[in-house]
Amino acid sequence: MHPVLSYLSDQLPKRSGFKRNSVQIAYAEALIDGLAQTGKIHFVEGDTGIGKSIAYQLALADWVAKGKLMGGEQASRRAIVSTHSRALQRQLLQPDNLAIVRDYLHHNGLPPLTFSLRMGRENYLNPERLALLLGAPNLEAALKSPRLPQAQRQLAQWAMESDGCLLELDTALLPEGCQLSDIALRPNDPLPENVDAQQQAAQQSDVLIINHALLAVDLITQGNITQAAAPYALLLDEAEHYPEIAEALLSHRVSLHTTTQLLSQLKQHRVAKQWQTLLDNMTDSDRAGHAHRPTQYQAEALQCAVTALLKLRLREHSHTPALWQEWRHVRQRVESIAMRLREASRYLVLDYSPVRGLPGVVAHAPSAAASLKAGAKARATLMTSATLSDLDHAPGESPHFRYMRSRLQLPVTHPRSGLQRSFQAQAFGTLRFRLPRGLPHPLVKKEDERFQLAANYCHQVLPYITDQPGRTLVLCASYADVAALEAAWPREHAQRLVAHHPGSGLSDMVASLTNEAILLTPAGWEGLSPSREGNQAYWQHVVVLRNPRPMVSQVEQYLVEQMLINRQVTAADATHIAKGALMRKSTVRTLHKLRQGLGRAIRHPDDDVLITLLEPRIPRPSGTAACQGVHTQQVLLGAIPARFYAAYQQAEEPGGQQTVKSLNAPALTALL
Repeated sequence: MHPVLSYLSDQLPKRSGFKRNSVQIAYAEALIDGLAQTGKIHFVEGDTGIGKSIAYQLALADWVAKGKLMGGEQASRRAIVSTHSRALQRQLLQPDNLAIVRDYLHHNGLPPLTFSLRMGRENYLNPERLALLLGAPNLEAALKSPRLPQAQRQLAQWAMESDGCLLELDTALLPEGCQLSDIALRPNDPLPENVDAQQQAAQQSDVLIINHALLAVDLITQGNITQAAAPYALLLDEAEHYPEIAEALLSHRVSLHTTTQLLSQLKQHRVAKQWQTLLDNMTDSDRAGHAHRPTQYQAEALQCAVTALLKLRLREHSHTPALWQEWRHVRQRVESIAMRLREASRYLVLDYSPVRGLPGVVAHAPSAAASLKAGAKARATLMTSATLSDLDHAPGESPHFRYMRSRLQLPVTHPRSGLQRSFQAQAFGTLRFRLPRGLPHPLVKKEDERFQLAANYCHQVLPYITDQPGRTLVLCASYADVAALEAAWPREHAQRLVAHHPGSGLSDMVASLTNEAILLTPAGWEGLSPSREGNQAYWQHVVVLRNPRPMVSQVEQYLVEQMLINRQVTAADATHIAKGALMRKSTVRTLHKLRQGLGRAIRHPDDDVLITLLEPRIPRPSGTAACQGVHTQQVLLGAIPARFYAAYQQAEEPGGQQTVKSLNAPALTALL
């Protein structure tokens, strides 16, 4: 038997809180098989709670340490672990996890290893750039400015009080038309001291932990970030997120509004006026939330504005460092747009903001996820997650991986295609379900046309959130949901409320919760795995407030429509087919997130937890109809693991009051 399997079987159960887990052992064996197959990309799905992180940390540590004993070229073996959530990165570096790895290495006479975490600069805020975006000389001035909306002052406060990690920023706080990439550190920006020190240390580590955004950059730059070279192994946990992250990172977007503001701040008034005219002509509230290819007139006007900007020859010493760095960044992106204009690229699209219809120019990268194949010949690549498959297979059927394979452009016949295995816990913990009936519609439309959690919904769901003893985890769809619940919170339960705000460290917050705390967070769907306490689950109650369905990208929908039209599909059929395909893709992502959220409850075979599903589109076992304007979706039941389906069928369905005036059903259904 392989030493890792022996350790998991015989030694690990001797530690407090661990039991022998045959599924974990089988999962680790699949990883070991994958590590032996260089040049392949392997799909190894592992259910939540089986101990994936310990299993792959041991498998990778064993592989790296044995290389050191072999000497020669193999002595330089390294392992790269890429994750989506910061919480999982911290979990992998917890003292308890590293102590188990050290114990395994010592037990088997293997040399010690070093572990490091590296976050890329693209994941950190540039404070000066944010201040410029808010039209203030600095963040302190932005925080005190009475002319700025509350959300933007809250954004400035987050930037001043947090470590600036953009993974923890609620994008709803950003000004309209702004994206995270607009305020992130750029390649030429000076690094904060703490980031610079971390990166230097990480270059020499045996096992390096990074995030998916940094991995995408590393792959297209052939190891410029990690300095990884053969022989090495790459493992992606939470791998289902890599396609979206790579696509967002490798696409380029230029906001006409932001560029016009920048040119004015640079005192380039002639060119700023030209961009302002372009902005005025292209702003179209009727196209808000939509995308299309530029017309010939728009392309020509855009070409003139781009050419005028690129002809500018500015002097660095005439501007502040922050303004100069912003100019360099915008110019670089405009150069990319100019190249796509010259090529008449079909991936160059006008994208309109969802409310005012402010235009942006997007150079889309639909094949970005295929970057994972770069350099794959020289390494073993392992993709893992609790939600790697499509979650649409019937009990007893083999899972499908169509979604991930299509995003990676890796069919089963591809020479890089490796193992495809799934490991589900058979008898691991107990879940009890509760699905209240008759709840009102969760959303209400505000005066600015945006949607927020309805006050009536908050008041009716709060009794189901606060009525259970012990710790409660409330999984929200956004920080705005957290704020809405916090505003309606009953005074008699004030001492239990713990609201997770943007910028607050979730792992540190969870570590300090009292036994009766109720945590509201949109960041706990995955990667949050605190150890059980007092011989019981850390969370005694997990609540799903509403469906975390991601919005369909209008840019992507337009490009799919055009691809179909080019294949002689009618425009009407192309729109219908594209919408259906992207909704199916969105559904898979929703199922992944819901399954991960349910998995927060079960971390040990003896855990027994109540799950309260408030989301009205999840079918009630009794068949009770949802409130007016909301249609139940049977497909959402795919988020419930097969071993808990019988428990779902026996779910408690407490009654509720169905006394709410329905909002516009089609608009709300799209946003749930």
